[in-house]
Amino acid sequence: MSSRDKILATVQNNQPGPRDLPHHIPSGPTASVDLDSAFISVLESIGGSAFIVSGYARIATILHEQFSDAHRIVSGCPQLPTFEAGRPGEDPHALENVDLAILPAHFGVAENGACWITEAQMIERALPFISQHLALVIRRKDIVADMHEAYARIASLESAAETPYGFATFIAGPSKTADIEQSLVLGAHGPASLTVFLIDEQLSDAGFF
Repeated sequence: MSSRDKILATVQNNQPGPRDLPHHIPSGPTASVDLDSAFISVLESIGGSAFIVSGYARIATILHEQFSDAHRIVSGCPQLPTFEAGRPGEDPHALENVDLAILPAHFGVAENGACWITEAQMIERALPFISQHLALVIRRKDIVADMHEAYARIASLESAAETPYGFATFIAGPSKTADIEQSLVLGAHGPASLTVFLIDEQLSDAGFF
């Protein structure tokens, strides 16, 4: 018997026994939990930041304040005309100098602070990953409790979509790695920061701007 066969035989002989599926699958925050607060708490714990805002005017103000030194800001939100509008089909290499990308996303997940975004919202697939900083915009009411609800929401979006998409992803927090000397580095292979804006139209009605 070869060494390979011995190793495989050892692995096969030491397999754990079969187990019944759990009767209860643990889930994230329940419906009674303040989902947006849970979302923000998790997002901040993984290096991101979030703002609850009344609309796009407030988003523009915050971004101009926080990224006043940015040379190139590309937006996928037509409601933010003061920034450069992204051009679908643009050569990804032309995006290498983007300091900040502002993109809409479908919804957020309170369980892990992630946002679901499809390629039509990305303008170009490389943009959310090649920019130095990333901002995502969702509605405050579009936060689900956990990944079980997230995939149910994705299924409903897919069934309602007139044009199927070929690429989508969850984005949670800035890019990070701790591979080198177990030292956490943000922005090692993607955006150095992630800001999520939660739009609450009711704040505008209440006089918040």
